Amino acid sequence: MILPLSSKTRDHLLIIVLSLAFVLGMTIALGLVATWSAHPAAMTGGMGYRLALIVCPPFIVVGAVTGVADSTLALLLATGSIVFANGTLYAGVAAFVYWALSTFWRRAHER
Repeated sequence: MILPLSSKTRDHLLIIVLSLAFVLGMTIALGLVATWSAHPAAMTGGMGYRLALIVCPPFIVVGAVTGVADSTLALLLATGSIVFANGTLYAGVAAFVYWALSTFWRRAHER
C-alpha cells in the first residue's frame, strides 16, 4: 500500500529540487565563464560558443561584452547576469518537470 505524501513533504521535495537545479545552473555558468576568461578566442566563436549556448543560453551575453571587455564593471555585471540567469533558467525547467511529473504521473497511477 502506497501512502500519499503530505503537502508539507511535497513542498520540501520541491524546494530541494529547485535548490539543486539552481546550484547546478550556476555551477555550469561559472565553469563556462571561467573557460571564457582563460580561452576567450575559443569561447567567443565557432563550436565552443555553440556548445556553451546549448548548456547555458544566457552565455549569449558574451557576444555583447567582448567589445567592452576593458571595463571590469562590464565583465562583473555580465558574469553575474550569466550566472544568475542560468541558475534561474535551470530552476524554472526543474519546476516545470516537477509539476508535470507530479500532475500526470499521479494520474497515470490512479487509473
